[in-house]
Amino acid sequence: MKSATAWLALLALVSSHVGIANAVPAKKEELPKGPGSKAVTDEILDAIAEEMNRAMTALEIPNNPKPYHISYKVTEVDVNDAAASLGQTTSKRNRHFVNLEARVRVQIAPTLDNGNFSVPQAEEIDAVVAINLPVESNARIARRAAWLVTDGAYKEALIQLRAKLEHRRASGARVSDVPAWTTEKAMVSEEPVLVPVLEPLDELEARAKAISAGFRDHPQIRDSRVALTSYLERRWYITTEGTSVTDTRRASGVVIAASGQSDDGQPLAQYFLRYGHTAKDLPADDELKAESKKLVDTITALQKAPMIERYSGPVLFEGEGAVGLLRFALAPHLGGTPVPEGLNPQEAKQFGGALTDKIGLRVLAPNLTIVDDPTARDGGGKALIGGYKIDDEGVRAQRVEVVKDGTLKTLLTSRTPSAKGMTSNGHARRTAEGGAFHGSATNMFVSGKTTVSRAALKAKLIATARAEGLKYGLIIRRFDDAAITAAPEFSRRELVQLIKSTDQQIPPPAVLAYRVLPNGKEELVRGVQLAEVPIRAWKDVLGVSKETTTYNFLAATEGQLNLRLTGGTDDGFVPSGGIESGIVTPDLLLKEIDVQPASTGALPSPILPKPGK
Repeated sequence: MKSATAWLALLALVSSHVGIANAVPAKKEELPKGPGSKAVTDEILDAIAEEMNRAMTALEIPNNPKPYHISYKVTEVDVNDAAASLGQTTSKRNRHFVNLEARVRVQIAPTLDNGNFSVPQAEEIDAVVAINLPVESNARIARRAAWLVTDGAYKEALIQLRAKLEHRRASGARVSDVPAWTTEKAMVSEEPVLVPVLEPLDELEARAKAISAGFRDHPQIRDSRVALTSYLERRWYITTEGTSVTDTRRASGVVIAASGQSDDGQPLAQYFLRYGHTAKDLPADDELKAESKKLVDTITALQKAPMIERYSGPVLFEGEGAVGLLRFALAPHLGGTPVPEGLNPQEAKQFGGALTDKIGLRVLAPNLTIVDDPTARDGGGKALIGGYKIDDEGVRAQRVEVVKDGTLKTLLTSRTPSAKGMTSNGHARRTAEGGAFHGSATNMFVSGKTTVSRAALKAKLIATARAEGLKYGLIIRRFDDAAITAAPEFSRRELVQLIKSTDQQIPPPAVLAYRVLPNGKEELVRGVQLAEVPIRAWKDVLGVSKETTTYNFLAATEGQLNLRLTGGTDDGFVPSGGIESGIVTPDLLLKEIDVQPASTGALPSPILPKPGK
């Protein structure tokens, strides 16, 4: 059934368009709810459940363990996408499909099953098989599809278990008393969750065309685009534990992206990205046109801006810069799921997990507290899309205080525990190699006990830099996002070489950064690349601002360099691959960060000037 991989890829591309069920920002009029699903009926769900029961009773290969757990996820996705450049439509489409996914677990003992293991050179063997159902399906089709995916997932589970046993024997791994998977209370909630209908495709197209026209007549811009999306995702979970639950998520988004080139050939990219529950949470067209002009002005200034030199000292992460720092340098380490077995050391390092053995210890500055809350509907007065009713293992979402006054209290967990007695706290969001879901951040709230104004924090940056004998301090206001800015102008050979020569542990380059001189003057610089930010750097947060930034994004399931290799988002649409996430954070001043000039390569300048029309 791995022939269904293409459908899985499509699902991964679109299914991360997830908003929060019934979520409407505070103090805004609630929009009328649309109807429930017409594609996935009770008859279809009953047929899948019947096939599940039959498999639990009769599915067995002689001399091999039978399944001890089977789960199904039925996902219906409906999305409108439109993109335009220079006032003309470049692509638009509606995608509406239903996917059925089966997961099977087999075990030799409660501490040893097939899960959380990446089969070397065969990562696709993960006991997860999926297939698309017709949008107009019936019980007979659903039953047959469930039979096929369950059979395929069971066979893969046995292969995965056998490979895991061989790996443990070869590596001399110690026998563990930690359960392979936790037992969680079954959830039953079959009432449909109704959400506002999608914004019409023609409406999205008209807005994209009108906003993108603002990039005409700017010779300094090589390329530009505007895209809008409106989507919903309905999910149903059915498991042999008795869980039968449904959830619906709804979101809308807009992206504006523009690129240019410096005088020495370095590619320049800037973008503006926003998500909300519906289009009412997005900026109005006049605001979006103003943001487009800011992108043009920034690229124009960057063309003449100097390259950053090597720097080691205090860095102020302001606005989206603070969001990016948390997103790329801290959030991946907040998960409590163990690193999948079978990975080589380099792959394991990319997984994160630097905090798994530090519960009860101080890991951040004592001024900082972090709460992750998938039940939140908004933060800082704005909509958050990282919320949900149930996670990807059918466990109820829970608010979790991860760090209190700098001390790590707990981690974000799934049903694959890293220690005895650990249970899921409803944060199974990320699928890693081996097919297991791993604990991941959702709506992350960062706060400080003692805060100062943004201006005072900037003054502290200057004072700290002066005390270190530095000529300036550094402010970072935005990091790159390859899902948006990845350009096809580099050849695949050049991109592969770039990946081979780049440390994949470092954050993406900063695309908006300023040197701050002792007199407070800011000078735009380009090519700012942070070195790997060690966990210990978070103990030296010198200050946080009173002002906060609320930002939604999709946390990619692959690294930024891989996204750049694959070219970012298909057809220039709003990014749709990844895990819906939100961060509410103050600005953060860190004591010492290492910075170096980015080595992103150079492009030859066009021979002819840009066309006039």
